[in-house]
Amino acid sequence: MKRGTRITTIVGTAAVITLAMAPIAEANWSSSITGASASFESRRWSDELYSQVRFTGCTTDGSKSTDVQIWNDISFQPDAAYDNKTFTACFNGGTSNGEWTDLPSGMRDYYFKIMKIGGSTFGPQLSVRTVSVDTTKAD
Repeated sequence: MKRGTRITTIVGTAAVITLAMAPIAEANWSSSITGASASFESRRWSDELYSQVRFTGCTTDGSKSTDVQIWNDISFQPDAAYDNKTFTACFNGGTSNGEWTDLPSGMRDYYFKIMKIGGSTFGPQLSVRTVSVDTTKAD
């Protein structure tokens, strides 16, 4: 095999492996969180214009609030952040709900990030019985 052909084969194989390992972006999904610290990032989802994040059944080792922020996952650039929401109702048997409207048009990948737990960026851990992401504003 010629040297140029071998390099092309190796580069092509590496690109396929990287693509296969890339996180899959689903539109609507549900999951849970166990023992997350501040800076925890959710899986990605595809959306445009609107996203809703709901937490039900939140527990921590002390505090009764968590700050959640939505981010636009931008390849090879810093990710863009949107406004922060403080969730408290999920700690009292209810559901906390954050809605982000007027997001940029065109399909993009988003994720949420736990910014603070009980006002702190370190220390407490958060568990959430049900986390759901909904991208349909018509609900």
